[in-house]
Amino acid sequence: MKIINKRKLIDKTAHWGITLGGAAVILVILTLFVFIFLEVFPLLKGASVLEEHTCSLSGKAISVGLDEYQEIAYAVYEDGNIDFLSLSNGKLIKMHDIKGINNSTITAACNDKGHIVMGTNDGRVFRVNIEFSVSFEDEERIITPVVSDEEVIFTDEAGKEIQYITSKSDEGVTTTVFNTEDGRLLLKSTEIEENLFGGEEKSEVITDITAILEQAVSYKSTEQREELPVTSLAIDYFMENLYVGTEHGEIVHINVREKENSFLEEKIKVSEEPITSLGFLLGDVSLVAGDQKGNVNIWMQVRDEATSSGWTLKKVHVGKPHQSDITSIASSIRNKCFVTAASDGTIHLKHATSEQTLLNLKSKSMPTAIAYSPKSNGILVADSAGSLTHWSISNPHPETTFRTLFGKVWYEGYEKPEHSWQSTGGTDDFEPKFGLVPLIFGTIKGTIYALIIAIPIGILSALYTSQFLHDSLKKIIKPSIEFMAALPSVILGFLAGLWLAPLMERIFPAIIIMPFFLLLFIAVAFCIWKCLPGYVKGKYRNGTEAIFLIPFFIVAILASIYLGGSFESFLLKGDYRQWFLDVLGLQYDQRNAVVVGFAMGFAVLPIIFTISEDAMSNVPKNLTSASLALGAVPWQTAIRIVLPIASPAIFSAVMLGFGRAVGETMIVLMATGNTPIMDWNIFNGFRALAANIAVEIPEAPLGGTLYRVLFLAALILFMTTFIVNTIAELIRQKMKKKYSHL
Repeated sequence: MKIINKRKLIDKTAHWGITLGGAAVILVILTLFVFIFLEVFPLLKGASVLEEHTCSLSGKAISVGLDEYQEIAYAVYEDGNIDFLSLSNGKLIKMHDIKGINNSTITAACNDKGHIVMGTNDGRVFRVNIEFSVSFEDEERIITPVVSDEEVIFTDEAGKEIQYITSKSDEGVTTTVFNTEDGRLLLKSTEIEENLFGGEEKSEVITDITAILEQAVSYKSTEQREELPVTSLAIDYFMENLYVGTEHGEIVHINVREKENSFLEEKIKVSEEPITSLGFLLGDVSLVAGDQKGNVNIWMQVRDEATSSGWTLKKVHVGKPHQSDITSIASSIRNKCFVTAASDGTIHLKHATSEQTLLNLKSKSMPTAIAYSPKSNGILVADSAGSLTHWSISNPHPETTFRTLFGKVWYEGYEKPEHSWQSTGGTDDFEPKFGLVPLIFGTIKGTIYALIIAIPIGILSALYTSQFLHDSLKKIIKPSIEFMAALPSVILGFLAGLWLAPLMERIFPAIIIMPFFLLLFIAVAFCIWKCLPGYVKGKYRNGTEAIFLIPFFIVAILASIYLGGSFESFLLKGDYRQWFLDVLGLQYDQRNAVVVGFAMGFAVLPIIFTISEDAMSNVPKNLTSASLALGAVPWQTAIRIVLPIASPAIFSAVMLGFGRAVGETMIVLMATGNTPIMDWNIFNGFRALAANIAVEIPEAPLGGTLYRVLFLAALILFMTTFIVNTIAELIRQKMKKKYSHL
């Protein structure tokens, strides 16, 4: 009785232990899923307004701005006064009068990172620099506005009003372009250089480029020239490309690289309505154009062999339109976001790459000036009613949408929309590319090549080991193959990248002809075996005949290596790499998918072999004996009895190998070029999801877009393996039920 009670206690303890263990595993998996999902979830959130403040101005503002901490804002008025206001309470902090404005009125202004260039109604151009000095006293931050570099940089002798103006400066070089009331388009370039004695030399060039603009004018007739009114101007950071918007909905591109020898690059029709505003995105590659109907489009120079310069302006992105004409465009200095304002008071925060409108805001009346905060976390708008409105915003992940993650996107510098992954660049104006499709493609590619090698070798070797191999050899071979599973993947990746890849590059012609020689020598071995006398065959115990093939395998491999050079010389024109490129159009890289296939196949092989061999060895002996008794040969029994009965377990083995290959990191990382390209070419590399996570997660800023996109990649891997394993288990159960009656 005591023994029975003891057994019941042990049985009950084991039952609850197994139950709790299984429940704990499920709980851990669910917890892992929830954790990954919570890290990914913020990508689904859009921009939001955190705070809104409104204060009154003392006049009509033609330019506004704010410091990086969003504590102080400034407004430049038409009469030349500058007010500095506290954004928290709207109180006036400081006033400043621009020297030399006198009784003039500012009619045009542009803001180049705090350098404000203004044109007046009497034909003068002023330059003012506004900065914010930050200091700390008793651990309290003190922000002090500073106005400097006030100067008149141009005076029109005719005294004509400046209507539109644009300016850029960098490293002592400043280029300003402005349009006067009488239709002239003038360019002024100033360059300050240090001489050998430590002083400075200043050179100025003023060029009238009106004639170049007139080349783009259409004709009503051969005698009369149609007037081409300028409606907006924009010059890029490199001070080489000037874009002029016109009333005819055209953008005129003037090359001003050589200031005194500027020329017309092209004229392109971009809208049926007049162009009312132009502005560059971060990096000054993409040009934002807004028209009178409220349309907002992004244009970019793209290669075009049909043009004389080899480049042309093309529309690459389309933004959500306003319901009235665009009055202002302000770009972020951190990413590809920009703010557009329309005359009906609507304010849109957009992102160029994702083409999404992140925020829809509204001012009290028509905006006269807008500014985007230096940290891209605030929007400042002055309107015609004399109100200054400030929105503090949260916009952590503007780059990510389903389309940018899984669709084709037209990135800067690309000739067409493409799938691309490139999370970092060499400059601050880099456009992040978070397309996961190349990584998913690379994962599938590496998995397929690994399974192509591992599945046939693993299953066939398991079949031979379980059904034909002698037990004495089986006791040696099976543990040896199982031991292969214990090898760290980093060792396999190290060997694949530093030993196998260079070796395969040297003997690749031999690898091409090696299957032919292996089949040839196996056929020769079979012929010799049949011709051998019985007493020689008797020396090999049943199930050890495979030893006889080993010398033939070695000779076949050596013959392939020896004749590989001749094969390359006669049939591949002496250089197989160049032959592949010229004939097949395939570029051979040393670390490629073939190397990964062999290395990762080597890692997956033990899993498939072990499970398959156990399943085949456990097929009931009465079934195999009955098959043999009915006259079937061993191979027929193995194929028609053993394989079908063991197929559920074999299928499970393949699925486990699939999961191992999908999640492989170090082999893929070390044995490929790790380049995120989409090409089935077996001679180039790829980048897989797991390898990409391993490479980039140490450098990803905590909570940043890259950080969360990498977690999204992990979630995709998690869901893929979960779904595939679930489907595989259902198929396995169905197969088990089908063959259970045998």
